[in-house]
Amino acid sequence: AAPAPASERVPFEAVFELLPMPVFVYRTDGVVAAVNEVTCTWYKTPREYLVGKYNMLQDPETISKGFADGFLRAVAGEVVTLPAIPYVIKHETNEDLGRWCWLEVTYLPLRDGTGVRFVVALIRDVSAHREAEAQQRRSAALLQSIIENAPLLIYAVDAEGRYTVANRLVEEAVGRSRGELLGRPPSDFVPADLAARFVEQDREAIASSAPVVAEDRLEMLDGTHVFITTKFALRDDDGKVTGVCGISADITERVRAEEQNLRLQEQMFRVREETLRSISTPLLPIAAGVLVVPLVGKMTRERADLVIEALLHGISSQQARIAILDVTGMPEAGPEVTDALIRAARSVRLLGAEIVITGVRPSVAQSLVQLEADLGGIVTLGTLERGV
Repeated sequence: AAPAPASERVPFEAVFELLPMPVFVYRTDGVVAAVNEVTCTWYKTPREYLVGKYNMLQDPETISKGFADGFLRAVAGEVVTLPAIPYVIKHETNEDLGRWCWLEVTYLPLRDGTGVRFVVALIRDVSAHREAEAQQRRSAALLQSIIENAPLLIYAVDAEGRYTVANRLVEEAVGRSRGELLGRPPSDFVPADLAARFVEQDREAIASSAPVVAEDRLEMLDGTHVFITTKFALRDDDGKVTGVCGISADITERVRAEEQNLRLQEQMFRVREETLRSISTPLLPIAAGVLVVPLVGKMTRERADLVIEALLHGISSQQARIAILDVTGMPEAGPEVTDALIRAARSVRLLGAEIVITGVRPSVAQSLVQLEADLGGIVTLGTLERGV
């Protein structure tokens, strides 16, 4: 083939100088034969200090770091890319100007008709990449530490519902090791109804733009535990759902405390009701077969029922023949009072006893008349003293 015109010939030396990474060309004996401009800038070393003078096979650091070994493999005809290696780039004239970095070196054998004549070394500074990897590892370690030590059940399932993450408390709750859990669905470890509930929660989490919260109950070795669970969808960089993460807090003790508190409140309410009943309806035996029931305050339908109940119980238990209802302390006589008096009188007579109403003031008497109360058969007196 005819040689290319001079105008079309590739200026390889210019290309060599323009490469954006340090490039060394070594003779097979390890001596530098050429370097590009970036090498001089990168190493802060003049070209004349390197070309024909620096021998990498005589540099203790390149030997200890494995660079020399990779170079010799390239001399033997192999293309070699070394793993990233920590390296201090020394300045030829000032050791204080040295720079620590991570280097990834690729050695390329350059052949002619007789074999390998030179070895080209392409050098990449991967310090930023290594630091990013280290930061990622630190973040992963921190996250793992949080997952393992948080007082919460933390777990995740993939798109098929199989466990991909399960911390120590999940192991304890389910009673299985992590090795048994990972890669398998919750239905392998919990009752079918609970597993179905978990699946439904996962669907809700995937469909929701916000975390979903639910309450779960799980039978464990020491009894039923109550958990408040938060679930949310896991997505990749493209927004595709890759699974669901769940975080469950054991609120069993709190629930038990609330239930105990509710029971105590109910007991206190019953005690209060009994106390109010005894206070609002006192029964005073003043003589054999005679009871006095002083009524004070406003009368309601509920209180009237209590009065009648207490009165009948007292008459029955004490074999009373006469019951005196003293209404001196009642401010008014509305329909509730009238109804209470009439019902009390009828109930007392059914037990064979008599009822006497005392303390009927003029205003109360007027109210009873206006309400047309039927007080037939009921003895009414103006004062308790007269009744006694």
